This record gives sequence, structure tokens and C-alpha cells, in this order.
Amino acid sequence: MDRSYRIEPMPFWQSLVLFGIPGIIVYLNIYVGVPYLVSVGVPLIVCFPPLLLLPVLLPASLAVYRREGNEMSWARLKERFRLDPIQGKQWLWVAGVFLCAQLSDVVFGFIGLDRVGRWLASIPLFEPPPYLPAFIDPRVELETPFTEFLGAHLEGNWWILSWWLCLMFLSNLGEELMWRGYILPRQELCLGKQAWLVNGLLWNLVVHAVLKWQYIGMMPSMLLTPWLAQKLKNTWASFLVHFGGNLLVVVFLLPGILGAGS
Repeated sequence: MDRSYRIEPMPFWQSLVLFGIPGIIVYLNIYVGVPYLVSVGVPLIVCFPPLLLLPVLLPASLAVYRREGNEMSWARLKERFRLDPIQGKQWLWVAGVFLCAQLSDVVFGFIGLDRVGRWLASIPLFEPPPYLPAFIDPRVELETPFTEFLGAHLEGNWWILSWWLCLMFLSNLGEELMWRGYILPRQELCLGKQAWLVNGLLWNLVVHAVLKWQYIGMMPSMLLTPWLAQKLKNTWASFLVHFGGNLLVVVFLLPGILGAGS
């Protein structure tokens, strides 16, 4: 790394602040912002995705990058955020971690029928709001194919899939640039080999407090993703695992858009 740019170690309190502020914003978005917007007539399909996915993390990651004193050049961006191309055996690590993360989600969410999530959701402190999409609400038995999503009819409405995927791409890219590109290298200078563990725990318990009933079910993938980023020193690797897992939403939306079940 260019020695003219110095990356400062990040103490735990700074990590807590940088994970905590987005976590608080998303929590308030879903538990306060969404009900208010719906009450004044904004459709749930319009307001829920951006308030949950928080695509503003992408410009926020660039803002903290500039505040660190970095120049706005692709060469420096690639170096600071660890955006090197994935090569050779690194692809095997990405594929292996992706499969392990998805397997853990299947075990907790489908084979286990998300019993842990249902148990947590039965506790008032962890109870989900009533307007969640069915595929992330452990209290709801999935009935597929979906015919509607967040109150909107699916058949023929390709814009719903495009809207969700676009926001999800921007959100996941912003998250990875912030959590793994900007924060993780600084955590490594302070915490060494255990940086991925702190990174993953804060990502799960603080940022995803909005999905608190999924704390246990999400834990494996939330730890595997930063572990991979630290092992390979590559943010594209964690982005592929993160975004690739979220792309499975297509499995739920596409059949309904094509008219299955109508």
C-alpha cells in the first residue's frame, strides 16, 4: 500500500459508532418511518425497500474515504477498499463460503422451519412488525408462488423486481465498501486476526437489530462474510457472498411476476 496514505487503527468505540449510526437509522426507518409513510398514503412497496436497504451507505462510504484524505481516483479507491480482481483459488474460497452461508440459512430457515426465529419473534422485545414480507417473517408459513409482495400485485409487474434488485445492489455494495472496505482494514490494525469476528458481530447485532428475531439464524453468514474478506484481503469476495445470497429473493418474486399461481 502507498505509504503516503496512512490508515489509522480503529478502536472498538469507533467501530461501534460507525456500525451503530446506520443500525439506529434503519431501526427507526422500519419501526417509525414506514408506519408513518403508510399512514399518509405511501404504498408499502415504495417506502419499505429503501428504508430497509439504506442505499445511502454507498455515498457515505465514499465520504469517509475522502475524509481520510484519499484522492478520488480509481487506483486509490481500488487499493483502499481492497477491490482487486478475484483470481485463481480465491474463487474456490468465495464459492465455498457462499455455499456454507446458504446452507446455514437453509438449516435455520427451512429444514429447521426457523424455530429459533419463531421463538425469538414470540418474545415482545424481538417481535417483528406486522407488515414484513413473508419470506423474512418467521411467524408466517410460506405459500408459494407469491401473488403479491409488500401489498403490490406481482403478475406482470417487472418494476417490482427491478426496484428491489437495484436498491439491494446499491445497498450491498455500500455495506461492503463501508464494513469490509473501509472499517475492516482499520480494525485489523487494532484487533489483528480477530478483526473479522468483531466486524461480523457488530454487523449482525447492531446493524441488523431491525431483524432482531433473526439474530441466531443470521449469525453464521454474518461471521463468514467478514472472515472471507479478511482472509483474502478482498472486498469483492465478501460482496459476492453478500449480494449473491440476497439474490435468492428472485426465487420468490419471479414466479409471481410470470403469473404462476394466478
